[in-house]
Amino acid sequence: MIKNVTFFLIILLLFLSCEENDTNTICDKVVIVCNTQNPLEDLDFLKDAKDNIDRIDCGDRSSIMQYTYKSETVFEVNICSQIADAETLIYNCSGEVVCMFGGISGENTCPDFKKEAKDKIILYGN
Repeated sequence: MIKNVTFFLIILLLFLSCEENDTNTICDKVVIVCNTQNPLEDLDFLKDAKDNIDRIDCGDRSSIMQYTYKSETVFEVNICSQIADAETLIYNCSGEVVCMFGGISGENTCPDFKKEAKDKIILYGN
């Protein structure tokens, strides 16, 4: 009887400890990000980025990542990061560029991004 109660309490604690935020799922909860469950297919700018990655052979050096940055869901798009003048762009849910990194000029419009970006999720690429 004590084993059954202990087992039940452990299971109950696992379910009570489940968390949900705007970018991650734990315990199989449905997550809505930028008003969609599938941002890669439903957000045109991400769908276009994914199509570009598929079209260009960059030796697996392209990716689309999702983060929380300054309490906002953002998407990091790297297309051909091995190219010296390639830019990494950070978009918000509306498809507006929030940050830019790289390029010929070595631009960095968000020097705190690496420190402040949280909840990394690989949406596409490696």
